[in-house]
Amino acid sequence: MRKKKFNKDLYFKIIPIFFLGFSLGIITIWPSIIFENNRRCFFTIIKDGIDGDIKLKTIFTINPNYALRIKNTNNKYLKILMVGDSCFR
Repeated sequence: MRKKKFNKDLYFKIIPIFFLGFSLGIITIWPSIIFENNRRCFFTIIKDGIDGDIKLKTIFTINPNYALRIKNTNNKYLKILMVGDSCFR
């Protein structure tokens, strides 16, 4: 009986609250993530940077200060955060 109640609580209370909190947290950090043009900028930069060949058009979309910070950072997680900052702020 206890396991059934836990599963019901998990699916109808815990998971929706987690996704709501995660979504609100992301929107709070990057307010313009809700605009499609900014998301397109983010995914373009990520897609171009994966293979190592970055197009000149992509480089010009990033602020030079962010470009230097992104290049000098060794941590992949911080690089994604910096790309997100350059597109969503």
